[in-house]
Amino acid sequence: MEPLALPPVAGPFVESLRSIGYSLESAVADVIDNSISANAKVIEVDTRWASGNPYLMISDNGHGMDESGLQSAMQLGSIGPSTRRNKTDLGRFGMGLKTASFSQCKKLTVISRMKTNTPWKGICWDLDFVEKKNEWLAQKLSEGEVKRKLEALNFSFEQGTAVIWNRFDKIIDLTAPHAEKDYERSIRSLKEHLALTYHRFLKGENSHGKISLRVNGREVDAKDPFALYPPDKCSSSTLLTNEIIRLGEKNILVKAYQIPHPSQMPHDFQQRVSPGGNHHLGQGIYIYRAGRLISAGGWMRLAKASEANKLARIHVEFENDADDIWKIDVKKSRVELPSSLREQLRRVVSACSLKSSRTFTRRAKMKSTDKSPVWDRYFDRERERVLYKLNTKHPALSTVFAEMPERYSKTLINLLEQTLPLELIKNDISATNIEVGQANSDLQKNVAELANQFHLSGFSKDIVRESILGDGNIAINAKTLEEILNNIWG
Repeated sequence: MEPLALPPVAGPFVESLRSIGYSLESAVADVIDNSISANAKVIEVDTRWASGNPYLMISDNGHGMDESGLQSAMQLGSIGPSTRRNKTDLGRFGMGLKTASFSQCKKLTVISRMKTNTPWKGICWDLDFVEKKNEWLAQKLSEGEVKRKLEALNFSFEQGTAVIWNRFDKIIDLTAPHAEKDYERSIRSLKEHLALTYHRFLKGENSHGKISLRVNGREVDAKDPFALYPPDKCSSSTLLTNEIIRLGEKNILVKAYQIPHPSQMPHDFQQRVSPGGNHHLGQGIYIYRAGRLISAGGWMRLAKASEANKLARIHVEFENDADDIWKIDVKKSRVELPSSLREQLRRVVSACSLKSSRTFTRRAKMKSTDKSPVWDRYFDRERERVLYKLNTKHPALSTVFAEMPERYSKTLINLLEQTLPLELIKNDISATNIEVGQANSDLQKNVAELANQFHLSGFSKDIVRESILGDGNIAINAKTLEEILNNIWG
């Protein structure tokens, strides 16, 4: 047989590359990985809507590249997954810069230099140009073009790298009526994603050292999925397991935590620890590669997501020399648990889940700390179950029931208690894609409407105050409530 060269046709192949399935968040993160691998300590993401022609620039103060290095970085597949890498290198396939960028836009420009006494070098991939020529033709920028572009984008570093995206056509529909708002929403989501993905770098928890990461000039504050950095006078997590699991010649670090119960955490802390402050959504296994989060939460078929497990968090970490036993996709956003690790990890997960479950069982036997809750909670020791009953001594309820014949009030109470939809509530809380709540997010407006209804029904100001402040489910402070009541009662 004789060799037969069949190189990919540039035009159609580039469209295939663009369809790998990156989100904006995973695409930007793939580029930031390169900045961290280049030992950058400051990384900035700047983006503007620019009247419907948005751009995005990821810049850093890392060691930068000379002309040869820049050409290699812009070449597809210049470094393969089998290439030996530095321990702090977050790269994987040698494709991330190009595939991540092409997935979002049609024009990628990279400008870089290693030393301040050398000129900046720039190379551009223009996919419209590639398709027109049907050849893998990039374009070198002249010194003047590089200078003008850096000045226009307010590039601030003396050395390092700037990755610039133009001609977005994937992230959103730029012709949609609310395209600008959609774009702004996607940037907020990006900031949340980066705060979690790089939380260990933002805290300086690894050998790379601490980094500063900014989005549009605002510092990205690290998330804290294991509740290791509580505010003053607030409990931190309990470390249940800290061990090394050997897989052949590779070491896998495994730590199991029980995070504090939500009742012991202020609102801001809950927001840092769990998505939207919801511990149910944050439970599970967090997998890290060289300090960088790859997979956040979920039990990978080792346990079920449940209210009982929502305080359980498992930290699993491997170095980049163990890539061969993990099936990481090109986006570095999905990983498959090695079968040789699964059974060993099951033991850790079971112990952590049991500890979390016991916390909720113990709390079910506790009395409510609310002064006047609408619902009282009782623990039936014989049947090992929790019961909820209306608190007939609640200021507002007792006033209403006093106006009714006793046979009516008893019937009504019994009806409400027997029809409390506990199974539906449990199912809704267990769902991962919906938020459970009784009203909209404007607490002050909700309380004002409730207070006004009380007023129109003839309740006294004192009873309304006691009724609202006495139930912790209405999380409003006394000063704000007093202002609302004064506006209504005068």
